[in-house]
Amino acid sequence: MANASSKRIASANETALKNLELGLLVVNVLSPTIRFLLSLITSRSFIPRKFVIFLHIIFVGGSIITWRWFKTIGTPSRPGSGQVRVGEDLGGKGIVELGWDLIYMTWICTLGSAILGDWIWWLSLLIPAFGAYKLFSTIRPILAMFLPGIFGPKQPRDPAQAQAQAQGGVAAQGQEGDKSESKRQAKLKARMEKGDKRVQQLQVKRSG
Repeated sequence: MANASSKRIASANETALKNLELGLLVVNVLSPTIRFLLSLITSRSFIPRKFVIFLHIIFVGGSIITWRWFKTIGTPSRPGSGQVRVGEDLGGKGIVELGWDLIYMTWICTLGSAILGDWIWWLSLLIPAFGAYKLFSTIRPILAMFLPGIFGPKQPRDPAQAQAQAQGGVAAQGQEGDKSESKRQAKLKARMEKGDKRVQQLQVKRSG
């Protein structure tokens, strides 16, 4: 079973690395091509602003570093024994998941800015925001140890207070029931005074 699981992870890692290499090549060739073609038919400049170039270098560089890291930790090895040795599962959670988010967001911003405009790079702010969220989710149990009132689980309500509220609700329902019964009796009395035979027959049955 363990060997079968290792083979499955190894196959998935190899496929992921091949797709990643192909994606890096396609995105970084297609983006300048689209920019050049749009600069010929529109007023958009082929060369983006300096800040966009800076962001592009940072994120593409980060994607390449992440790809090299994935290749180091995820490439399976097959020694002479025939068993497959796998490092990290590239479909796992944690820092690996954040690495994939960096790569995908870089591709979206690179192609999106070439097609729609440089404002697409504002989406890159989602990467540090998601990283901060993952970091907070990781350290929240530690913070709960020191600040349980803020980061700890919500405490249930006081049982005595909950019981008092429940009793109050029952009493209120009882009062509403008494009021509705009093109104009904008043209506029956008024109809009986007017000589309603059905009400008189009902009163006779109750008396009997």
